[in-house]
Amino acid sequence: MKKIAGAFFAILLCGFLPAVSSGQLITIGITGNVSSVYDPHNIFGGQIHSNDTITGTYTYDTSTPDSNPSNPSLGRYWHYSQPCGVSVNINSFNFRTDPDNVNFLLGISNDNGGDIYWFHSYSNSPLPDGTLVDSIAWQITDSTGTALSNDSLPTTAPNLTSWDMDYGLHISGPPRTAFEFEIITNITSVVLVPEPATICLFALGGLMLRKIKFGDFTKS
Repeated sequence: MKKIAGAFFAILLCGFLPAVSSGQLITIGITGNVSSVYDPHNIFGGQIHSNDTITGTYTYDTSTPDSNPSNPSLGRYWHYSQPCGVSVNINSFNFRTDPDNVNFLLGISNDNGGDIYWFHSYSNSPLPDGTLVDSIAWQITDSTGTALSNDSLPTTAPNLTSWDMDYGLHISGPPRTAFEFEIITNITSVVLVPEPATICLFALGGLMLRKIKFGDFTKS
């Protein structure tokens, strides 16, 4: 009875997953390393260096309308609510879109002198010490114009081998202030992060396989 109840609870849990289970939210995991650090006010106390590892994610909603529908080769998709945005970890520092004031753009340019894929977070949470984070942005370009076939939001992670120019992920503080800084990173891997619904189904499938393997089904 306990095993049946457990399986029922797992199914019930899947049924109550948030809207992400509809497949509209896309989360991309990123990894890479720091290329350069400009820190004139010693904000980071020498704790971020070239070649340090970075990890993070960015999330967007494929149901977001194109704010530039009149141009079929340039899509601009503005996101204004959670959980959309970007989060980047470098050592003990986390740079992220402000969850209470999301202002996150994902752009797709197809066959405009090549293909361009970019995101830009314009409103970001300050660091714990109050340091302002002005911008988090990343852009890749394919000069051959073959990486993209339209300006729609993709449902998969970009294949980095299809893009011949990576301008790096830039994180910066407001210029000409006490918070001025710039970190440039090189992105080496991007992967699609499974949705909660997918994870739940995998877990439930594993549970059912375990029951079959160990003969836990109730005998008739």
